[in-house]
Amino acid sequence: MKNPPAPARLEIRYADLDPYGHVNNAIYLAYFEQIRVAYWRALADLAGITNLEAGDVPGARYVIAETTVRFKAPIFFGDTLHGAATVPWVGNRSYAMDFELRTGESFEAGETVSEGFAAHVFFDPVKDAVQPRPDWFLSTVAALEGRPEDDFAPPER
Repeated sequence: MKNPPAPARLEIRYADLDPYGHVNNAIYLAYFEQIRVAYWRALADLAGITNLEAGDVPGARYVIAETTVRFKAPIFFGDTLHGAATVPWVGNRSYAMDFELRTGESFEAGETVSEGFAAHVFFDPVKDAVQPRPDWFLSTVAALEGRPEDDFAPPER
């Protein structure tokens, strides 16, 4: 992942560790969520949205339909951890995020310790229903990532 739009430094807590002294596998998903929030805050700032709803942009809430984690190296308590995300595709009702965790002095110079993926579906919790993507979403993601909107076409199934 090169030049991600919203890299974040993540705190490794003692409670994140398993009995072997490295970060428990389930915690990686929590780190991915912290990275997603950092990305969404940058997205909201770019779109001029200031009022978040439970950490999400109103009208753009989501549920996770699929997620994966690829472990490459353990993360230890004393490591300096950075993470970042990018959006590989945006559909009419969903979008995906690729995640990367790195240890080292900076995200750019760090060693990749994990990669991940999540497919998100836009969802209205009041109506309990899937909803179309917000009109502003694709253009704002494209602007944040510095890529043309055509680059975000969903994969064919």
